Amino acid sequence: MFLFSRRSLLSAAATVGGLALARRGMAQVGSGGTGISPAASIGTADLVTGAVTLYRDGQPPVPLESGASLQQGDQVETGAGAEVHLAFGDGGYLALRADSNLKINRYVVTGEATDIAAMTLVRGALRSVTGWIGKLDPQRYRIFAGAATISVRGTDHEVVLVQPQGGLPDAEPGVHDRVNEGATVLRSAGSAVDVAQGAAGYAPRGAAPRLNASVPAFFDRLRTPQDARVETQAREAQRRIEGRLRQLGRLGAGERFEQYRERLQARRRGRAAPVANPLPLSREQRRAAREQRRRARAGKQPPPAQR
Repeated sequence: MFLFSRRSLLSAAATVGGLALARRGMAQVGSGGTGISPAASIGTADLVTGAVTLYRDGQPPVPLESGASLQQGDQVETGAGAEVHLAFGDGGYLALRADSNLKINRYVVTGEATDIAAMTLVRGALRSVTGWIGKLDPQRYRIFAGAATISVRGTDHEVVLVQPQGGLPDAEPGVHDRVNEGATVLRSAGSAVDVAQGAAGYAPRGAAPRLNASVPAFFDRLRTPQDARVETQAREAQRRIEGRLRQLGRLGAGERFEQYRERLQARRRGRAAPVANPLPLSREQRRAAREQRRRARAGKQPPPAQR
């Protein structure tokens, strides 16, 4: 059964196009080429049930199969009754529900502080268990949905984008975010709300987000038997993250993720590494940075770390 109107895809895609321009630092993608290069792989399709389609720039749409590699810029769409689980290179894991569409705007995985992840839920619903990117810096892991933005703090959370027509019968149009573990920040219309573990937030289109009095029942209805697989991935997230970091040479034998995080934090305190295509700063942040640089030139304090 279609939970979300396919007709809404065109309007949602147009919305995403506008967001891409406004969020230039997050939404530009780096796909391209005509084949799947191992160096360009950012993850794989870990589980595919039903009809799932992969859209890649410059190539015709193809059915997505289990084990297939993913690249920046890929767009994944599920049909009625279908589901796909994506395993990312930083240890993150994402389940895309039926009748949904996800765009992978950026996903850079090197094991450095410059790693970044940004995805757009064009239509439908997802559940995401974040890898080391979301655990290290919530500002470097973001999900865009409608007019809302979600950042995380080491999180297992679910996002549902309800369209004005053809949506869930008991759900208000807008973006709904449920946190199973960790926390998220739901931003919309210039405002933000913190969503804690066990809670849910809602961002109406064009209005400030707010917390729900309780978790809406439709979240449980959207779950499938495959959610047990997601929960297993969530329990094993740290082991998976540490194994991947060792493969990249960022973590020594016997070391834990906390030691890796402390090293990166110490490096940031000492001398911040330059960030390619950083997240866009707000007007207030840019003004504060200019003032700090002005004062630094006057010799009153050292210059701020460059983002």
